[in-house]
Amino acid sequence: MQKLSVKLTGAFAAVIVVGVLVTVLLARQATATQASYVMIGTHMVQPSDLQQDLATFYSQNGGWDGLDRYLLQLITGASSRGMRGMMGQMMGLSDGSILILDAEGLAVASLGDLGQLTPAEMSGAGGYPIRVGLQRVGTLVLEGTPMSGLTGAELVSSVTRSVLTAALVAALVAFAIGTVLIRQITQPLATLNEASQRIAAGKRDVQVPVRSSDELGQLGQTFNQMVSSLQTQETLRRNLMADVAHELRTPLSGIQGTVEAMQDGVFAFTPDNLESIHEQVLLLNRLVEDLRTLANAEAGQLSLHRGPVDLAQVAARQRTAQIAHFQHKQVALNVITAEDLPAVDGDEERLGQVFGNLLANALRHTPAGGHVDVDLRAGEGYVNLAVIDDGEGIPPEDLPHVFDRFYRGDRSRSRQTGGSGLGLAIVRQLVEAHGGEIRVQSPPAGKAQGTGIFLRLPAR
Repeated sequence: MQKLSVKLTGAFAAVIVVGVLVTVLLARQATATQASYVMIGTHMVQPSDLQQDLATFYSQNGGWDGLDRYLLQLITGASSRGMRGMMGQMMGLSDGSILILDAEGLAVASLGDLGQLTPAEMSGAGGYPIRVGLQRVGTLVLEGTPMSGLTGAELVSSVTRSVLTAALVAALVAFAIGTVLIRQITQPLATLNEASQRIAAGKRDVQVPVRSSDELGQLGQTFNQMVSSLQTQETLRRNLMADVAHELRTPLSGIQGTVEAMQDGVFAFTPDNLESIHEQVLLLNRLVEDLRTLANAEAGQLSLHRGPVDLAQVAARQRTAQIAHFQHKQVALNVITAEDLPAVDGDEERLGQVFGNLLANALRHTPAGGHVDVDLRAGEGYVNLAVIDDGEGIPPEDLPHVFDRFYRGDRSRSRQTGGSGLGLAIVRQLVEAHGGEIRVQSPPAGKAQGTGIFLRLPAR
């Protein structure tokens, strides 16, 4: 497997090479163009531009008559094509000359010393052909100084060497900087890879150092958060298994003890002893049903038979079903329902389970002589429900865990005194399955003690 550092290094090297080649090619092209200019005195002349200007003159005038004046104007700045960087008038042509020959090789115009050549010398002077269409109508002969003092080939060669040297130095510097940058990128990734392998091997106490706030730093922070979440989930899983085993052990131990005592003759085979076994079996069934409901709700697989639900009627039925338990414990149960309460869209049976669990939880934590108040009111698009007791309340450190599975504020409590620890967890899942929200406050606003559980469900 090819390492990321090798790939990045190759990418940097390719970019550097391409950049150098492009720079050299552009420099050579620009230098070759510049080298084609010739200094005639103090004037910079491009032969190809001058050829075209002379061809245009010939076409417009039908010959070379008047070329001397035109040539002087052309060289001294009247033409924007044949000249570059002109200032003022002609300052002398001692360092160069121009000669124009007609189609027969005879001089028709000149500037400088070339006009003094003999006909034989003119015929061998060479130069640049002047064409109108396909017809050669004359020749341009230049004698001047190249722009750099070098020939065109020498100038291109010199510039190419300079550019290559500069490009090589730049490439070395870029490679050194790129190596440092690549290491800064790949080192955190290598650390993350090593940490991931340790997690895959079953280790959970893994954290990676975060030294920056860029994308790599954010990746490290997210990785650490993921590991912490895995540790939390692992702890919850172990606690869940232990709690389930504990909850199942209690009724099973009761059943086992009663059956063995009846087998040994310690207990008689009587309806009372059978009733004790039956109660433990019912307890097991309720626990299994609670676990199934909670698992389905958490997995989003809870089946809800939705329809219009009157929460006032649901609250009244639950009050009737549980009032005897409240009276037995000498706890007052007050249900207050607003007259303009709208219906909600939900499963009436599941919402009844929500009310039942909330009332049972409030009763469990309210001492004799206390009160449990249920308040139903209409909100903006919601129905608000509050169940408030004046019991012992919940310690601040336990508030975040009230809706956790198998939570009991007092760990010493049994199922009989502290419940299974699943009731409020089921309530939260059912409320959220209906699109509602739930929260707990202890003590409630305006009270010295007690607990308030507040939820709201979308109105139909």
